[in-house]
Amino acid sequence: METSLHRQIKDVFGVGAGGRTEVVLHGFRIDAVSAEGELIEVQSGALGPLRGKLRRLLAGHRVRVIKPVVLSRRLVRRARRDGADLSSRLSPKRGAVLDVFDDLIGLRAVFPHPNLSLEVWGVEIDEVRIPRRRWPGYVVVDRRLRAVAGKTVLRDPAELWGLLPSELADPFTTSDLADSLRRPLAFAQRVAYCLRHAGAARSLGKRGRFQLYARGKA
Repeated sequence: METSLHRQIKDVFGVGAGGRTEVVLHGFRIDAVSAEGELIEVQSGALGPLRGKLRRLLAGHRVRVIKPVVLSRRLVRRARRDGADLSSRLSPKRGAVLDVFDDLIGLRAVFPHPNLSLEVWGVEIDEVRIPRRRWPGYVVVDRRLRAVAGKTVLRDPAELWGLLPSELADPFTTSDLADSLRRPLAFAQRVAYCLRHAGAARSLGKRGRFQLYARGKA
């Protein structure tokens, strides 16, 4: 079921902007086509399921993938899906644009590509919840856009470095990267994996127990 968040972003490129939404092309349903003819795909979930679709479309079309990353969320409580909002509170959980690396792994086979741009939107949302039929717990029934805090466009592998701390040493280990990002080692390993597969970094082997990388292509 389409969320309000997905629909709101898709409609940015719709009739009001000179484009179209829900267009069928080469057997695929495209979220939107901009006034300039660029294909727009909005992907709130994992990016991996887009791989096959992108491989087909990128051969002859410019494609922009919009990936919203939730920076903050307001938790909205309802008694039922179509009921009134009963209460709301801000979640203590915060996100960062950097979180896109968790999903970028899914596009390693198609990014970079001259016809592809990945546009990361840092968003603030409302997350609408209703009680489960069997307590305890809840079900998320909708996510809706409150604000767009910023946009980051990724086309070239070198632009991935703009998501990372400028003070990161070169060369660096995955341990160095984890410390710089203040994230777990597993997350740093995913970041390094994305950098290497995109051609933004090259492997130099190991330093001690940790993989060693340097900026640039092998």
